[in-house]
Amino acid sequence: MGDVEGALANFFASGLLQLGDRMGPFLWQVSERMRFDPAKVERFLDRLPRDTAEAVRLAQRHDDRLSGRCWTETDAVRPIRHAFEVRHTSFRDDRFLDLLRARGMALVSSDAPGWGRMDDLTADFAYARLHGAEQLYVSGYSDAALDDWAARIRGWMLDGAGEVHVYFDNDAHVHAPFDALNLARRFERTNFAQIPAS
Repeated sequence: MGDVEGALANFFASGLLQLGDRMGPFLWQVSERMRFDPAKVERFLDRLPRDTAEAVRLAQRHDDRLSGRCWTETDAVRPIRHAFEVRHTSFRDDRFLDLLRARGMALVSSDAPGWGRMDDLTADFAYARLHGAEQLYVSGYSDAALDDWAARIRGWMLDGAGEVHVYFDNDAHVHAPFDALNLARRFERTNFAQIPAS
């Protein structure tokens, strides 16, 4: 999270803005070796574009590596959302959560054996990544574990999450699509319009 403006410019110039209204939240993964440094994290968060107009201005500063194959336009000004997956225990710090809340950025609820999951809702959307219940990227989720995740998702919605993004990447033995379908079935009869807003 040091001086990354050039990398961010190249990233946003690489064609992402062509997604238009199909652009979802950007996932930023922080290495498990990186400790929480409030000043460094704040500098990085403040460099991220909040909408597509800011992303265009950032993308226009791309370097020569993208010459002739960049995209630095947008069809409309739309908000851009960001979600952060952290793994080092030093991020269990109210100052980190406050930095995310102040900017409306989500903390990823990252589930894997041996990782300390953080479930704090810091934005008006929630984001979860399920890496495997017992073995990283390998094991599936039992019905009981999926019931627990369904309850957690409903809790986020009751607490004000207008959207909840859930990704399974426990795909080493092809559990991910089946776990995703099994979780989705728990919401088939849910009338989300009746869930009260906080």
